[in-house]
Amino acid sequence: MPLPRILINEDSPTDLRQLVEELNRSHLACDTRCTSTQAGFVEALDQFAPDLIISDYYLCDFDGLQVLSLARQHRPGTPVIILTTALNEEIAVECMKRGAADYVLKSRLPSIIPAATSLLERQKIASEKARLEYEHRQLFRLTPNLFCITSDTGLFLDANDAWTSRLGYSAAELAGKHLHSLVHPDDLPTFLAWWEEILCPPSPGTTPEPSSRTTEFECRLLHHDGRPRHIVWNATSLLSDSRVYAYGHDNTERKAVEAALRESEARFRAMADSAPVLMWVADPELRFIYFNRPWLEFTGRPLEHELRNGWTRGVHPDDLPRCVEMLQTSNQNRSPFRILFRLRRRDGAFRWILDYGMPRFDQHNVFLGYIGSCIDITEQHEAEAALTQRAVKQNALVNFSSFALARHPFSTLLNGAVRTVSDTLIVEHCQVLALAPDGTHFTLAASSDPEEDAPSLGQNVSDATPAMFTGRMLLLPDDADHFPGAGALSLRGIRNGLSVIIGSGEKPYGLLVAATSQPHSLSGDSASFLQSIANILSTVHARNLAEDALAESEQKLLQSQKMEAVGQLAGGVAHDFNNLLTAVRCYAEILNDDLTEQAPAAQPKVAEILKATARASALTRQLLAFSRKQIVQPEVLDLNHVITDIGDILRSLLSENIVFEHISSQQPATIRADRGQIEQVIINLAINARDAMPQGGRLTLRTATRLLTSRDDDTRDLPPGPYIELSVCDSGVGMSPDVQSHLFEPFFTTKPKGRGTGLGLATCNVILKNAGGGIRCASRLGEGTTFMVLLPEVREEEFRPECFEDETPMGRAESILLVEDDESVRFVTETILRSLGYSVHTEPGGPEALALCLSDHAPRFDLLFTDIVMPFIGGHELAERLTALRPGLKVMFMSGFVDDPAVLQAVQKGKTPFLEKPYNRQTLAKKLREALDSR
Repeated sequence: MPLPRILINEDSPTDLRQLVEELNRSHLACDTRCTSTQAGFVEALDQFAPDLIISDYYLCDFDGLQVLSLARQHRPGTPVIILTTALNEEIAVECMKRGAADYVLKSRLPSIIPAATSLLERQKIASEKARLEYEHRQLFRLTPNLFCITSDTGLFLDANDAWTSRLGYSAAELAGKHLHSLVHPDDLPTFLAWWEEILCPPSPGTTPEPSSRTTEFECRLLHHDGRPRHIVWNATSLLSDSRVYAYGHDNTERKAVEAALRESEARFRAMADSAPVLMWVADPELRFIYFNRPWLEFTGRPLEHELRNGWTRGVHPDDLPRCVEMLQTSNQNRSPFRILFRLRRRDGAFRWILDYGMPRFDQHNVFLGYIGSCIDITEQHEAEAALTQRAVKQNALVNFSSFALARHPFSTLLNGAVRTVSDTLIVEHCQVLALAPDGTHFTLAASSDPEEDAPSLGQNVSDATPAMFTGRMLLLPDDADHFPGAGALSLRGIRNGLSVIIGSGEKPYGLLVAATSQPHSLSGDSASFLQSIANILSTVHARNLAEDALAESEQKLLQSQKMEAVGQLAGGVAHDFNNLLTAVRCYAEILNDDLTEQAPAAQPKVAEILKATARASALTRQLLAFSRKQIVQPEVLDLNHVITDIGDILRSLLSENIVFEHISSQQPATIRADRGQIEQVIINLAINARDAMPQGGRLTLRTATRLLTSRDDDTRDLPPGPYIELSVCDSGVGMSPDVQSHLFEPFFTTKPKGRGTGLGLATCNVILKNAGGGIRCASRLGEGTTFMVLLPEVREEEFRPECFEDETPMGRAESILLVEDDESVRFVTETILRSLGYSVHTEPGGPEALALCLSDHAPRFDLLFTDIVMPFIGGHELAERLTALRPGLKVMFMSGFVDDPAVLQAVQKGKTPFLEKPYNRQTLAKKLREALDSR
């Protein structure tokens, strides 16, 4: 609390000192200021704002009456005590008339302390009262609710501004009105009763009579425009002054909101009760507070039994822990959820329910709980489960079929069959019973429980009866009298079983048996699955029997394996030979360029070297085709040029008594295929023709264009369109129709033992189909044979790499990392690359190239050009490591022989550029440019 401020107006220093000492002696806590002139006094009134003024009457430039006048003017209400040295009643009376609070003689100065204390206390009380009155008036005026003071009859005595803002009545309009005149007519009787209750004191004898009564009441008041407003009243009657103080809260908006809320809730309940789904609402603690009518009709329990956590009594016990965990986790995260569980219907049956729950939030994002809907999806779930089981069975059947096709030992296949049946059908007992050679009993060949059945493997487990091989499935318990091992199964508690035959009816292998102690049925899809497994075993068993009977086929297979080994050897020879040819060919080209100015006369000799290397390259391609390790690189070929290029090889394969003739078409016979494979087809057909003419004859190769239509007999598996036809005609012994029907089957041959594998024509057929073409045969005994090769014609010009006059693409200062283990190939390739304008860095192997790229000052490379077949680290592995270290590094392979299936596949699909050895300068330049310019 601030100290009271006392302004002392005294021009006598002695009197001033005595007055101050008196104040100090009395320990009156105050803040004082002293003035002695009129100007100083006026200034202190404005700035110091005193609570009490003590002033001498006689001053140098003004007197006490002027002091009173100035105080009243500048600080109205501030008490003034007048001091003087002589008592003059007229002056005292005049001062009191002018507003002085007291008149004290200086000779009685101590008496001023009680007077000052009293005046300050009265001043403090007056100020507090004025403050309270001001605050109460402000509250009365500014409160947004209705406040009024009336007489005991309800006549308005005072009203705040809210009557204008809420009801539209001004203070002037309310004057002279009674409060009940504003009440809605329908509410007036209850209002008057309430008013009487306020005014009527309680009956004596119960409680002491109070001085006032307070109660609450709600009614409607009429707005100035006639609209009703809902007002909640609190009123107090003061019996002493016959006044009523009434306070009214306008409840109209809340009433409207409540009405809208009730209407909305009614709509929600009507909608929820008519919805075809089960609906619920939960609070933030996951206490369920609402279930719609379909839910209650579904469960058959009243609402009070379902509320809170009562609904969980209907959930299947196996699903309840998962549901509770899902609800709690979702509630913690305030996230939506989806639950699939089983709920007991009113008839006791459990139904599959799909429950979707969504969190609820108010407009302030406060979490309110969850609302959810449930759908009965029992039929859909059962159908999906059936489809799933069917898909599982089909997948298991496909996997077992693939397993069976892999030619495993039959015992391994039997063990796989019982495991597949046991895991797929979820049965604990599955066996294969093998029929003894004498047909009298069964031995245990395989079991899904090898540990328990280990002692019985290979032992007699059941007698065989004709009823077990009637061709139909045997079912437990229906066929218990004829079911194999029914007694032993019964001892294990197994009651349901199924038995199907493995093998044909004439020579069956045995029985496939599945049994279980579970109540589920083994009929329907399960029976079909078991029969399918048995059919696969039957097929493999029949295949094994056929293979055992065909000893000659085994010899053919041995012959094929021998030839494969020879092919591997040929491939290895071709690899080394291609490295040599690469060096010879490239150095010959460099020499040819050098001789252009130095010794032009010697160039024809170098050209012969290049021709010889080209023929040697064709020979190595034949070796690689023979080993079936060539990389398939389709390109546009002119079939006439292909036959011309391998003419020398064809002539060397034929006997001297065979005349070879090549008749070319007048137009280019352009196709898209792999050169090596097409050459392999021509050579195979030429060799077959040679063998068909042991006494000599004529072999004619003719090329022509042909248009196949939908009516053409040769169309068959070929679409109509333009084709290039290659006819290979011989004048040999010809073939019978029976031989022709088996002509393209693998291992079929008419040649003497040791002269052929029977794979030649089958390989040709596969090569041509892969190229989009086909092969036909026309032959008669004694009249020779004609093979017709059909390949789709392409409208592109063949690229002839031997055309030296073509422009050679140059480098653009790109940096190339060359990795080649053959020193001669590495040096000549580096020379060519530098002559083409490339920056080259060479390494003799993969480890050296990898070490270079891992060094601190490794240069940047645009392309890795690497051989594939190298010691320690091959080209494929080197490319994988370097591209991982340097993303974006381009790669091009080269090789004369590739035996890595991954590299073969990558190159054949065009994923990685490949340059086949031997190569020349122009081919190398073109391939490099294509690799560098590719995206």
